Amino acid sequence: MKEDQFCSKDEEGIRRLLNNESTLACVFLATNSKEKYAPGVCSVYDSRPKGCRTFPIVLNDENNAILDDICPHTSEFDEPTEEDALSLLNLEAKLLQ
Repeated sequence: MKEDQFCSKDEEGIRRLLNNESTLACVFLATNSKEKYAPGVCSVYDSRPKGCRTFPIVLNDENNAILDDICPHTSEFDEPTEEDALSLLNLEAKLLQ
């Protein structure tokens, strides 16, 4: 796939994964459903982007690592650490290049 088929750059120059136009899910999620929590299988799981590997750990506005409240499974994850924040900050820096 070409990069513009699975991601775009936002106003700050950060790459964001696109959603499938018909299912509204991640372009890599194999599903035919438009339901918010539809079952599906990641079609690139073994080589998924680092952002997917670290999710639901994300950075907040203060660059602290937090569990993203849009994930319905946050109770299954440990609280993020300062090391998680540094890893995501490094990823963000690479994405801005």
